[in-house]
Amino acid sequence: MSNTVQLEKDIAFCIDELNLSNDEIGDILRACERLGGIAVEHFCEEFVFMCQDENGNEDVDALERVHDDEYLNIAVFNGMHWEDTTGDTIDDLIN
Repeated sequence: MSNTVQLEKDIAFCIDELNLSNDEIGDILRACERLGGIAVEHFCEEFVFMCQDENGNEDVDALERVHDDEYLNIAVFNGMHWEDTTGDTIDDLIN
């Protein structure tokens, strides 16, 4: 897909699905460009979400239940799957 076609799709998604302002569209397009030129829709589906309570209202407190900083700790993952040639222990890597 050409860059122009992808940009058109990204802008349409920002307007039609996200109801973003011009400044917000610029912000998200720049963020996606810095991440390697990924599609806005992909970025939003993978990384952007809102927690809602049973009434459909935003529930910021629920974020702690959904987001776990230790879910995929790269240092721990690497320590389990690759040989450490530095002599560091797994505790050294994660702290």
